[in-house]
Amino acid sequence: MVPNVQLTREGMPFEDPERYRRLVGKLNYLAVTRPDIAYSVSVVSQYMSSPTIDHWAAVEHILCYLKGAPGRGIVYQNHDHMRIECFADADWAGSKDDRRSTSGYCVFVGGNLVSWKSKKQNVVSRSSAESEYRAMAQSACEIIWIHHLLNEIGLKTPMPAQLWCDNQAAIHIANNP
Repeated sequence: MVPNVQLTREGMPFEDPERYRRLVGKLNYLAVTRPDIAYSVSVVSQYMSSPTIDHWAAVEHILCYLKGAPGRGIVYQNHDHMRIECFADADWAGSKDDRRSTSGYCVFVGGNLVSWKSKKQNVVSRSSAESEYRAMAQSACEIIWIHHLLNEIGLKTPMPAQLWCDNQAAIHIANNP
């Protein structure tokens, strides 16, 4: 996706919506093995019912990225620790269509990325702190699940895990419930 470009439902309709649907479907299938395009593909797939020229341009941008980045992947390294760290973020009312926020997090074990998620929140948040706090709550659930999974397979992880957030109000709420 092009940075700082917000796709909306408005715009000139794309002349061949069936072609758009087929290509986005193929990209969706490809995103299973290429997590670097997963978010961009999920955004363009939201407009499959009535794509516009801007949506098609975003799909073409994804294709150009894929052409220029063959064989990309995630490289894991052996670090001397098994600490769990998570970075959570949210964009408050980021969707111009429905004003809902998008939460996201990345979980690292021993300095290696093992889990990530980006999802539009189910409700409209009234403040950026509420939106960020929801992202932190989702992240905490994932941290607990990963901690239990690692313990189950015999890998002990030092607790507590670290959860990073960039919103001062959400951090204050988390520290003083």
